[in-house]
Amino acid sequence: MIQNLIVLLLCISYSFLLGCRNENTLPASDLTVAAAANLVKVSQPLAESFQRLNKTKMIFSFGSSGQLEQQIRQGAPFDVYLPADLSYCQSLSQDGFTAEEPKVYALGQLVVWSHTLQLSSLEELQQEGVSRIAIANPSYAPYGLAARQALQSAGLWEKVQPKLVFAESVSYAFQMAETGNVEVAFVALALVKDIERPFLVVDSRFYEPIEQCAVALKATKNLEAARAFLEFLSSTEAQRILQDYGYGSPQK
Repeated sequence: MIQNLIVLLLCISYSFLLGCRNENTLPASDLTVAAAANLVKVSQPLAESFQRLNKTKMIFSFGSSGQLEQQIRQGAPFDVYLPADLSYCQSLSQDGFTAEEPKVYALGQLVVWSHTLQLSSLEELQQEGVSRIAIANPSYAPYGLAARQALQSAGLWEKVQPKLVFAESVSYAFQMAETGNVEVAFVALALVKDIERPFLVVDSRFYEPIEQCAVALKATKNLEAARAFLEFLSSTEAQRILQDYGYGSPQK
């Protein structure tokens, strides 16, 4: 209940800041973006920077990459899709849901975060003081998949499975740790970089690259603005903002 209230308040506040309005009254200049939950914090400075250069207003809907993909397949009226895994973009592209080829604009980073504990290694997840560990559901959330891969690489997946709690998205996993419902969570660096609590950076060799990708959708009625936003994501300004939140530059 507390988690739902937090999410609701965040959505209301964020919608107010970015000028969110009723879907039926959106002018053509507005751009609706289906964004992976790890982008909740960085999306605001990105949108503000883009809106200074364009008259287009940004309206974000956040969720796990897989759940958003299903919404798009079912006809959700989004203009742009920003999942945390290139394969979701490629799947939609292959099935004719995109206006053009997707591109990777950033690389995500996985960390282990706790509101109460300070961990120095993944092995410490086995200690008695850690009874519940939140990860996003690996079936449809890329950061959850990366968490599973990291635990498997460290030889800990089977050992900590009884402690695992699966969240709907990486932002839910973070909220579970922030509110004390779990001791530890695997989350995106972008969600905790501005918090004055230490975190454990997971060795990127332990999981497949988290390729944050972007694509304009065929159903968009504002393709020009969608393309402008995708181009903006590769700009020096956007890359600076992304790096400030812990994202890496895409591999060339």
